[in-house]
Amino acid sequence: MNRPSVSRYILTFAILISFWYILSGRPEPFYVGSGIICCAIVTYISGDLLFRSEVSILESARTFIKFVFYIPKLLVAIIYANLDVAYRVLHPKMPIDPGFITVDTSFRGDVLRTAFANAITLTPGTVTVDVSDGRFVVHALVREAAEEDLLRERDMEHDLARVFGEESRPPSDETRGL
Repeated sequence: MNRPSVSRYILTFAILISFWYILSGRPEPFYVGSGIICCAIVTYISGDLLFRSEVSILESARTFIKFVFYIPKLLVAIIYANLDVAYRVLHPKMPIDPGFITVDTSFRGDVLRTAFANAITLTPGTVTVDVSDGRFVVHALVREAAEEDLLRERDMEHDLARVFGEESRPPSDETRGL
């Protein structure tokens, strides 16, 4: 893969240094110098991660904005799952039926696969334990509920596919629980 252009390195450095100053809030020379040095090192090492050379800066910005608007929906899912897990753990009659399920997707991009695996893991009661190409193996505290969310409704999958501009295929016969 080609290295990003100099303008992409400059933009990456500018974004990193902006976050550095927002988070540190210290205008003293030591912190300013530390910020410049650290951001320069991170930009040099991983300058191609933020802006891949095959994707335009404008398209990367659009994807980032769509992802920012997806975060509230993910937070609602996390809160709901937290309440559900707490209720199941504290209520003696609520079923807990752990198990593994396999979710097959048509995801091609590594960033999308990582975002999907992390979204599953961030949602309490589910943990992504393996990813191979577009196949995700997920351990669920309540297998039936996870199958409903991840295999039948597929809201999280479709939402992330829209954010990253990939198509998500409909459920197929090969998608199954283990």
